[in-house]
Amino acid sequence: MKVKLVFEDWVDRNHKSVYNTEEGIRLSSGDFHSGTTFEATIKVDNPKELEDCLKQRYYPVFYLIK
Repeated sequence: MKVKLVFEDWVDRNHKSVYNTEEGIRLSSGDFHSGTTFEATIKVDNPKELEDCLKQRYYPVFYLIK
């Protein structure tokens, strides 16, 4: 399934936003700032499940894990 991933925010290890901090400003000055959109492809076993959620305006949030 082709999707668009929209970057929302930088958070610390406690999942607290660092948006209004000096570090948050530094991090957001590159490619990863609120609203940046990336083209992606994900493999799901049941695409209809995700499609139904999106139609109901429920949106999953993803974290980047290296």
